[in-house]
Amino acid sequence: MAAFDRLKNWWGDIKARRALAREVAPKNIRAMAVEVGELARLASQVSHASPELHELIENIRAEMARLEDLAGKPEFRKLSTGKRILLRQGLLQSKEQLLESIDKAPTPTERLQ
Repeated sequence: MAAFDRLKNWWGDIKARRALAREVAPKNIRAMAVEVGELARLASQVSHASPELHELIENIRAEMARLEDLAGKPEFRKLSTGKRILLRQGLLQSKEQLLESIDKAPTPTERLQ
């Protein structure tokens, strides 16, 4: 039974590594960058906050456009998996923050639709 357990663990490790590789694949990073860029665009449209916040949102949009371009290049594949994991975590965090800022934005009208 010990050999069967080792084989089962080995197979589970392979599946986990493949799932992680899919999550940090350049095409998925690129898709996340596009999504975060769109959320930044929406946040700039619905938010009537300070000019500093709008400048920050525009910087996010520019960085996401640059990341989208970089993720499409072959050199991006040379990044280590660890760096791509950190990049993905940062993108997820940015996405959450943008969703929160969109959610907190005041409604354009007081009347219920």
